[in-house]
Parts: sequence; structure tokens; C-alpha cells
Amino acid sequence: MNDDKQKTLCAHVEEELQVNDPQAYMALIQPATHYCKGCGRSAANAENLCKPQKL
Repeated sequence: MNDDKQKTLCAHVEEELQVNDPQAYMALIQPATHYCKGCGRSAANAENLCKPQKL
């Protein structure tokens, strides 16, 4: 999963992580501390977002 940690949520969604492994996807987004100014997704870590902004 090391490669997964370097991907943005956009890349994970494109690969359907939320469908194929919902638990892994939820681990990336909970508890959300940042959101993406580009797509609006929220994540637990800024590095998982394309254009992170702290909540």
C-alpha cells in the first residue's frame, strides 16, 4: 500500500478504490482534516489531495 499513500484521492476514485476496497478508502478520508480546492474531496492527510486546504 506504499504506492497508494502517494496517490491522490482523484487517482484512487479513478481506480474505483471506494468500490473495490471501501475500508481502505475510508481510512484515507477519516478523520478529514483537509479538503481539495479543485474537486472538493476531503481527506485525513493533505498529501492525498491535489490542491489541499486545511479545514
